[in-house]
Amino acid sequence: MVTHSHEVPIRLFQARPELAAELLVKTLGAAIPAYASALSESEALTNNDPLELNCDNAAVFRSEAGVPVFAVIIEVQRHQDNRKQFSWPMYVTILRARLQCPVRLLAVCTDEATADWARRPIEVGPPGFTLLPDVINPEELLEINEDRSAVGAVEILILKAACGGPQAEQVAHRLGRRLNELSESDRQQYAGWAMQLLSTEACNVLEEYMSMTYQEYLESPAGRLELKGEARGEVRGKALGKAEAVLELLELRKVEVPDAARERILSCTDPDQADRWFTSAFSAHDVEAIFD
Repeated sequence: MVTHSHEVPIRLFQARPELAAELLVKTLGAAIPAYASALSESEALTNNDPLELNCDNAAVFRSEAGVPVFAVIIEVQRHQDNRKQFSWPMYVTILRARLQCPVRLLAVCTDEATADWARRPIEVGPPGFTLLPDVINPEELLEINEDRSAVGAVEILILKAACGGPQAEQVAHRLGRRLNELSESDRQQYAGWAMQLLSTEACNVLEEYMSMTYQEYLESPAGRLELKGEARGEVRGKALGKAEAVLELLELRKVEVPDAARERILSCTDPDQADRWFTSAFSAHDVEAIFD
């Protein structure tokens, strides 16, 4: 199911793809090619067969001539999902073939156990063909320094907020101080994202720094623009409604739905795919049949 704690981190990478490169270099010590610009690529990685392939975000880094020099697929991972052992290599190889440049996969994990799972090498098949995801957990996020840019500090603090934990109010205090260093439009945008993640108590702390409640944010020009620009969220919401209908139909037909299949259905972001599953659910003898 789509949640704020999953969607808001993705928004950070969409708004500023350079964040993916900064995390790779400054947190994991990775070496990356020089680049002149960075843009978010479509997260749809589907090839010509009907298999649905959508990563969370793809950042493409280009030379001054506009040629892709490397790309990063970003996955916000909140729990273990062994299906990713098969989809992650496909994400990398499909985007690599599309852009004809090196591609890395960065998993931003919200807890240590999920990070340990994500670090496991994925043996694709041929000798030496192994995917080693780049993985970051909450403890490995960049330490916030006074010499770090305000935008960079705010992004990391929002990522920490998305991970949850007992330090929400401490994060809110630090966010409040750094948010006030931003321009008014940036301050409202980042504050709105943060308020979707923080607890009520932490939001109260943040509001003291902002002199603006979350409701006032929604009524501001930035908040209204955010709501009008929610086309992607509207599509996902429509897909979720149809996915829930698939589960209801399977339940009515007394078809057993294991947790992994339920999660796959609810995580669908393509309304057309959910429609196809719904049609198949009328005659499927087991849940796997709807995925064929």
